Amino acid sequence: MSLATIRSAAAMLVPWGRQFAGAGAWRLYVVGGAVRSLLGGTPLGPEDEVDMTTDARPEVVRRILTGWADTVWTQGERFGTVGCRHGRRTVEITTHRAEVYVEGSRRPEVTYGGDLLADLTRRDFTIGAMAFEVPASAAAAETTELIDPFGGREDLERGRLRTPRSAELSFSEDPLRVLRAGRFVATLGLTAEPDIEAAMRRLRGRLAIVSAERCARELSLLLVAESPGAGADLLARTGVLAEIVPELAASEPDAAAGVALLDSVAPEESLRLAALLWTVPDIAASAGRLRFPGAVARRAGRIAAAARSLLDAASAPSGDAAIRRWATDAGETAPASAQLAAAVVPDDAGVAAFVDRWERLRSREGPSAPPPLSGSEVMAHLGVDAGPDVGAALRHLEELRIAGGPLDGDEARRRLSEWWARSRKRHADR
Repeated sequence: MSLATIRSAAAMLVPWGRQFAGAGAWRLYVVGGAVRSLLGGTPLGPEDEVDMTTDARPEVVRRILTGWADTVWTQGERFGTVGCRHGRRTVEITTHRAEVYVEGSRRPEVTYGGDLLADLTRRDFTIGAMAFEVPASAAAAETTELIDPFGGREDLERGRLRTPRSAELSFSEDPLRVLRAGRFVATLGLTAEPDIEAAMRRLRGRLAIVSAERCARELSLLLVAESPGAGADLLARTGVLAEIVPELAASEPDAAAGVALLDSVAPEESLRLAALLWTVPDIAASAGRLRFPGAVARRAGRIAAAARSLLDAASAPSGDAAIRRWATDAGETAPASAQLAAAVVPDDAGVAAFVDRWERLRSREGPSAPPPLSGSEVMAHLGVDAGPDVGAALRHLEELRIAGGPLDGDEARRRLSEWWARSRKRHADR
């Protein structure tokens, strides 16, 4: 890991440092994920968001930015954070602070300080307790150094997750860190130290005072990681997962069965959520209770339902018509549902054959063949007005497609005429 990318980033951020230094010799530091990315060799892009911390109080930060930044937003000012956009870059600036949850509170109580070291001491993990000062001149940028009082850089290199202070104290102050530990294991490929696991087990109940929305956000970031399995396994074996998803505990003996599926499906939030909650009967309801966005929760439920339907269909010999019916019912979730079903029973020859035939049908016929006739074309062909007859006609055409494959317009009209004649005859015979 080299300091070159940090010094390059520092040079790009000189206008920020100059603005704060000129407004009263306030000091400004880059913290958080940007520092980790820069240490990993990823350069700072012109539109990359950056988190900073400062010794200036929030009201002072707001005054410094007003008139200089293009946009300033102060929704988080009472928690010590002022956000802004200057040019193409968005920055959130937080006053050096400590966060401590109190009994029954879902929001941190904030106290401010003027000391960077105290601020870094109170951060979640050593890999987040690193910083570099934003210089006020290009010359100063050339000598920018990493501030790393707790060995976060070495921890990244060795792949370990530690806390600056005792894990129990850190998690007591901010229980959300219990979930964040799983996220960092998943996203950065780290291994949690034994004291972290022990503190997670002891303090998982403290998550009750954290809002469901914040828990869902951490879980979402874990799920879309390249390899989320290790992080989810950490949450499962420490009891954290069952703490936030009690439905999993009720689905024993396979409460953590979904964890093993995560690395076998694509990093799409709804698909991974369906995998994680696989043993839960009503996935959409559980995901909604967890405060995942409604669209994500509903899609996860549809993916799981279609995957279960595929497993049922694959248990018996299936012709093309059965496969088309499954794909029609699954709709746009079919690819994700097929992935999930294959992950659930990776050695099942019947499921593998079903998925293979569906993929070949999809390649030959298209992922979602449009109806051969529109509603207006049906009305024109049959000489009827809008009403139940049109819906029945379209459903008949869909059944014909499921049974025998796509129809062209001429064939659809011929078959529709036959169906209409039979329908009118049955009606006349009543």
